[in-house]
Amino acid sequence: MTRKQTKKQASKHANMTTNLAEDISQKTSGFIQSSNHRDLLDIVDSLRSHGVSHYIDLPQIIVCGSQSSGKSSTLEALSGISFPTAEGLCTRFATELVLRRGDKHEVKVHIQPSPNRTDVERIRLSSFAGETRDIDAFPKLIEAAKEAMGLTGSDGSKIFTADVLRVESTSPTASNLTLVDLPGLFGASDKNQSEDDATLVENLVTGYMKQRRSIILAVIAADNPFANQPVTRFARKIDPAGTRTLGLITKPDKIDVGSESEAYYLELAQNLNVKLNLGWHVLRNRSHATAKDSIAERDKREAEFFADSVWSTLDESQLGVERLRSRLINILWKQIRTNLPTVKVEVQAGIADCRAKLTQLGQARSTQREKHTYLQRISSRLSKLSRAAIDGVYADPFFESFPGQQDAFTRRLRANVQKILADYAEKMREDGHALEIVEDDMNPTRTATRRYMMRGDYLSLVKELTMECRGRELPGTYNPLVVGDLFCRQCKPWGPITQNLVEQIHEAAADNFNKIVSEICDENTRSRLMKWHIQPALHLLRQKLKDKVDELLKPHSAIHPITYNDYLTKEVQKIQTERHDRLFDEISKAQCKYTSETAPVQPVQVNLRSLLWALKSGTRPDVEEYSASLAADVAAAYYQVALKKFTDDISVDAIETCLIQRLPEVLSPDVIWDLSQEDVERLGSEDDNTVKERGELTKQLDSLEKGLKDLDAFTARAAVRAVTKDEL
Repeated sequence: MTRKQTKKQASKHANMTTNLAEDISQKTSGFIQSSNHRDLLDIVDSLRSHGVSHYIDLPQIIVCGSQSSGKSSTLEALSGISFPTAEGLCTRFATELVLRRGDKHEVKVHIQPSPNRTDVERIRLSSFAGETRDIDAFPKLIEAAKEAMGLTGSDGSKIFTADVLRVESTSPTASNLTLVDLPGLFGASDKNQSEDDATLVENLVTGYMKQRRSIILAVIAADNPFANQPVTRFARKIDPAGTRTLGLITKPDKIDVGSESEAYYLELAQNLNVKLNLGWHVLRNRSHATAKDSIAERDKREAEFFADSVWSTLDESQLGVERLRSRLINILWKQIRTNLPTVKVEVQAGIADCRAKLTQLGQARSTQREKHTYLQRISSRLSKLSRAAIDGVYADPFFESFPGQQDAFTRRLRANVQKILADYAEKMREDGHALEIVEDDMNPTRTATRRYMMRGDYLSLVKELTMECRGRELPGTYNPLVVGDLFCRQCKPWGPITQNLVEQIHEAAADNFNKIVSEICDENTRSRLMKWHIQPALHLLRQKLKDKVDELLKPHSAIHPITYNDYLTKEVQKIQTERHDRLFDEISKAQCKYTSETAPVQPVQVNLRSLLWALKSGTRPDVEEYSASLAADVAAAYYQVALKKFTDDISVDAIETCLIQRLPEVLSPDVIWDLSQEDVERLGSEDDNTVKERGELTKQLDSLEKGLKDLDAFTARAAVRAVTKDEL
């Protein structure tokens, strides 16, 4: 099964899943909204724990801001857990904070390894687990996790990591909420943080921001000039409409009352400056002096500050940690509920894509037999697709055309060849003759004077050629070889035009092979097959095609004109009749102002004597002139006969027979069967990149399949609950 075929089936399945998920979502929305939304949070957390977030954007709230902007204090206020500040863990990598309501206080810490970790490191980090019921012991868990991730080495070489720390906190008073805290942005380097670290953190934070399902909680400190805090600049660049950004102003108590800074940040909080659809919020956290305050004391100080300050002019929903917690819960719930059906669709599409790519890579192959079998499978599929491409049977998904797809025409080789040959035939009709002979009473179609000649001048050239070719013919006649000489001069462009056709057809065949091989095997094998077998084979076919073209061209330059096609005499008759009729009309128009087309039906007075004398003198025969004219007309007619035959011969006897119909033989199963052991080893072996890619795809497939299993279970539970609710 090709990747496109798998994607098509996945797309159909995904559409069905979308409809089902939306239907279930509609049936269960009332139930979920009226009870609690913990299941929605849990399913996303489960997906993230399986590593699905490495491949699919998940609904989440990411906490972003500069170092010392108050992020850690905000998380502490929301969770009741004291997160390290200054040089602590939260500034070193992303932290997933999972808050859940439960019967007892408990904190669990796990490490989710980054995809770029080795298998050994992944196993080691995944096995890390810390658990405590004593909140004061939380920093020790952090230090243990930090050491496990290699952030406490004596050389201090590793400052940041792409691993994710997962902190699960359960308590009877906790709200059901999940946040992802990101390292703080910074600009200046010091002994602990280099400029490279600053770039690493910026890339990490903006990478999370770019995930289209992330809600950005942009934290800015009021005691720092707004322009010095890059988080909102990044947010506005990535989310220009502000549809998924919530601004959070911290440290409002650190600015002077009545100052310009206070007025500026108040205006900001009122959504009058930097406008965000989700608006702004203001939070007053613990200071250094009140660091030992209990949660209740902290909340009391915050409420008293907002009640007796300029911030009281804001709506109550914008002030304090309790309202912030409610806003975040509501925002996250809506984001998950809206995006969960499409997440499932993308998970299914990702699974289909992984399976297609794994099929393309094939099974791991180390033995000669496994390599030979792999090449046989490629050969069989290649022969089938190349034959279908040649026959113009485009039923296989490989040939499907999608909106925006640029290479569909290249895949459909027969259609491509037909177009190339049609263009070739048109090119031969338009430019195959070296010189356009223009009747003296007509205008040329070519613009360059060196590419056309008036017939009177041309007949002078023919007379000279008649003298040069004179043999035993009687005076007033011409040697038939004159026709061959004139024809040879006219058909000179056939060679270059046809050689260009050969290159176009060869390129089309090579592109088609490249597309097919890219579809059915890994990049390493594709490169080897194209370089060491297919391209050399196509070069041989091209050379045979060139030889055939030369063979077909040779008679037209080396043998006197031969044809038994009665089209020749008919064409000569047509040429001379048209010229004769034009001459009569020209004489008639000069004598009586009428032609055969414009003459009236009614009798008119005409000077008959003058007309007759004009006709006699205008049509009086000139044997020498007539002989040259007849030779030119016969050469022109023969050119048309030869052109049609040559164009068809090139299309059928050369292009079709020597190249197109031979393409399925380039890498047929018989060819693979006869390969030497050295060739099988050279073509069928897999490199380190292939092994690595298969391992990564296998891990990705495992993560996505686990995620899909959880999504299916969630959908089934939601459907059952909806039915139960209806029955009640």
